[in-house]
Amino acid sequence: MKKSLLLLLLFLSCWILKAETKRFYVTRLGTTEGLASNQVLTVFKDKNNYLWVGSSNGLQRFDGRKFMSYQMETPQGRLPAQSISEILVDRDGKMWLRVGDQYGTYIPKKQEFSPVPFEKSENRFQGESLWMDRNGNLFVILFNNKLLWIDQKNGKITDQNLPIKIPDGWRPRSIFEDKNGRYWVSNIEGISVYDPHNGEIYTHASNPLGLEVLKKPGLGYVFNVYEDSEGIFWINYWAPDERLLSYDALTKVWRNHKSEIAPPNNNYQEAFGSIELPHAEIWRYGIQTLASFDRRSKTFTPLIQNDIKFDKISKLIWDEAGGIWMATDAGLYFLHFDTPSIYFLERTTEKGNFEYQAVEEVIHRGDTTVWLGSWGKGIGVIKPLKEELDTKWMYQGAPKGIESYQIWDLHHDKKRNLVWVALQKGLIQMIELDTRKVHFIYPEVFEGSTIRTIAQDELGNLWFGTQNGSIIKYDGKGINKDGFSRYRKFQGIIPKLLISDDQHLWVTTTNEGVYELDLKEGKILRHLDHSILSSNSNEQLLQVNDSIFLIGYELLNKYNIRTGKNEVFSYSDGMLSNTMLCMEKDADGLVWIYTPNGLTRYDIKTNTFYSFGKNHFFSNIPIDGRSGTRFANGELAFVSNNGIIIFDPRQFARNLPPPIPTITGIELFGQYIGDGALPVMRREFTAQENSLAFDFNILNFSKQDRFTYQYRLVGADLDWVNANNNFQAVYSLLPPGDYRFEVRSINESGVFSDPAVYAFEIKPSLVQTWWFKAILGLLFLGIVGLIYRLHVNRILAVVKLRSRLARDLHDDMGSTLSTINILSSMAKTKIGTDPAKSSEYISKISENSQRMMEAMDDIVWSIKPQNDTMEKLIARMREFANQVLESKDILFNMEIKEKVLGMKLSMDARRDLFLIFKEGINNAAKYSGASRVFISFGLDGQLFTMRIRDYGKGFNMADLDEGNGLENMQKRATQLGGNLEIKTEPGNGTELILKVLL
Repeated sequence: MKKSLLLLLLFLSCWILKAETKRFYVTRLGTTEGLASNQVLTVFKDKNNYLWVGSSNGLQRFDGRKFMSYQMETPQGRLPAQSISEILVDRDGKMWLRVGDQYGTYIPKKQEFSPVPFEKSENRFQGESLWMDRNGNLFVILFNNKLLWIDQKNGKITDQNLPIKIPDGWRPRSIFEDKNGRYWVSNIEGISVYDPHNGEIYTHASNPLGLEVLKKPGLGYVFNVYEDSEGIFWINYWAPDERLLSYDALTKVWRNHKSEIAPPNNNYQEAFGSIELPHAEIWRYGIQTLASFDRRSKTFTPLIQNDIKFDKISKLIWDEAGGIWMATDAGLYFLHFDTPSIYFLERTTEKGNFEYQAVEEVIHRGDTTVWLGSWGKGIGVIKPLKEELDTKWMYQGAPKGIESYQIWDLHHDKKRNLVWVALQKGLIQMIELDTRKVHFIYPEVFEGSTIRTIAQDELGNLWFGTQNGSIIKYDGKGINKDGFSRYRKFQGIIPKLLISDDQHLWVTTTNEGVYELDLKEGKILRHLDHSILSSNSNEQLLQVNDSIFLIGYELLNKYNIRTGKNEVFSYSDGMLSNTMLCMEKDADGLVWIYTPNGLTRYDIKTNTFYSFGKNHFFSNIPIDGRSGTRFANGELAFVSNNGIIIFDPRQFARNLPPPIPTITGIELFGQYIGDGALPVMRREFTAQENSLAFDFNILNFSKQDRFTYQYRLVGADLDWVNANNNFQAVYSLLPPGDYRFEVRSINESGVFSDPAVYAFEIKPSLVQTWWFKAILGLLFLGIVGLIYRLHVNRILAVVKLRSRLARDLHDDMGSTLSTINILSSMAKTKIGTDPAKSSEYISKISENSQRMMEAMDDIVWSIKPQNDTMEKLIARMREFANQVLESKDILFNMEIKEKVLGMKLSMDARRDLFLIFKEGINNAAKYSGASRVFISFGLDGQLFTMRIRDYGKGFNMADLDEGNGLENMQKRATQLGGNLEIKTEPGNGTELILKVLL
């Protein structure tokens, strides 16, 4: 059965101990740990191993690490936080709650509470409870009033058609269903038994079956009746004070156990609750009551520990992890039934600290004692679990100074049968175990320096390390003041000396590192400083085997003397703390390291650290460990400032099979959305829902901290990530894709469990889909192609413009310049012989120059951007007509439709249109002989029309000599995509009509 945690109570005149025997290591959880209220009303463990807690402030779920609070959503809206006093799951897996004064079903995933109403108003002020039978029927017991049941078919709580019958007018308190299916009802009026097979009710007054319990007279005000697995009936009733009876059907013996469970005071008490554990152990609980039943002695033993404080226990439940959960008015407790066998003695400090510095096992003539060295209170000697011995005789003849009681180290010299005590100011105490003689000496060689450490080689020589850095050797026989000699001196303090297996002296210093010395000559064989170790300051030293030494204080150094390789380990590698207070090796070669955060076990073969977790006794040992030793029987002992711990390390199982963790919570942007226990989970998220957090744990409260964890997100992490005591993985801004979150546990040998897995997908947004990206790619290519095409077109347009300009310049300017050149030559030859002819040639040169200037002006005007509008073009046409016609005294009238001004024409089209207009005006001015000209511009739909009509002499079309002017106008009309028509008759003038379909 369970092991016991033992705390010794010893009362001696000068040594005062904490008076208590602890049976269980206890974990208490309160509001500091996340509990909504210390007023815990009920607890329930579901099939997934989650603990559901009902308190005065609502419903919570506990996974062993954190509490998750739940809301109560109803069709009428969210309920305010109310007490949860009942939690129950029926055979269909539905959760039932009592929320305030309402009963109903609850869906945790949706946080939906569906109340079931009472059929009518009931008297409920004396209390009530919810109970379920094996058939799944749910009953509401109104204390001292009546029995109701939840009629799920009709959706109400009623006293109609009850599956259980009780005598009329009887007032129930509780119900028990025995193995035969009969219902035992505890009532104010007594015990009634209902047999559903025949519908009969049995009582003390009507007991045809001869039920022995019903024969007992005087059983009134019965609060609880129960038959345990061994057939013993337990009856809790009042007459007038509380009674607790048991009836053994085999021996037919009644027993009253009230006095056994009574508290050690006169406080009010009730023992209304009971629980039977899987190994048949019975526990009773209630107000000021907590006790377990020993079936051998057939008596109860109250559980009284100073770390269990309560006034009322509302409920106990068994946890398969190996313990009991207690719902109390002082928080939530867990009693660890796997509490190890540990001797833990802790001194009270009313008279100051003991400041233990050393512990040594002394075996003399077959008698084993444990010696404790205190810095200030001298030597203490105990026999664990038995007694503490008197040590006053050890101080007969002691120097008057306080240094006689200021111990730094103890050493049992088996060769001389002495105990050596290292003290302040260079003082040595030697205790002869056979004669019980005590000697105090101040050897001069110590120079009054504090003696910090003692070691002994195989020849029996003793080695002392001092505060001033001296190493002193003692090779005398027995007690000889002249046997001391200085061996070597270092700078700084020497906290630790060690004789290695190969009989070398290892020395730790606080500022020079570690030395290995030859015992005979004092030669330095090896010096390990900060270039090899993590620091020059080292206080702890331990040889593990023939090649490995552990060194350090801040950080752990694992030095291999064969290879010269040093490995450094820290908190990030699994240690409980970077600070090591002391180290000891057990019989299996495992190293136990005492740290301010508890004990950890180190395996040098695998470089793994096994920490027992916050739910283990070792997590709550004193934080100020000082020294340790291994006893002859394999037990380890460690001393702290005011206490000693002794335990057998072999009782702690190694390499527990690593269980598969549970994903206990999944959060989206900090909002809980589910966990690994839900059968249906959301597995698709939008592109914006890309920040997820995963909580994980092993749902075994006793063992969840005894494993390490690794996790990874397949699709994001390249390798497994060590959790390092952080049991949440957070991923932010995940890109779209398929993911799989995995988490696994690892034991101290590096064996992995199978992973717990949650697969999900983050859907891409519209702009993140492949087809949208493909469209964007095609669009980009199209835009690039369009830009390129526009660029090419622009280049071609420029080339075209340049070509046209070159052509126009060549056609107009070139021919005109050639004419001017010829005329100039001719004028030059005639200037002396024929001045009139030269004057004619010069006039023609002037005309050609004027025409060339006008042509050049037209070209420049057409390419200027500010002249791109139709309005500008019409204005230039008006200006030109005015200049040409006015010089001939020809009046003209120009009519322009408003739509024409909004027309958009290309540069070439505008130029061609202007030149056609210009040619038409010139012809009218030169040849028409008209006194009046009419010009019009119109736009009918997409048809543009330009008309130039003179009211001159006209001509016959048959007599028209087609020259360059008419030909150029026709050509330009064609370039515009239009048609040029000339209407004329002799005597009726001429009309030029240009029509262009835009």
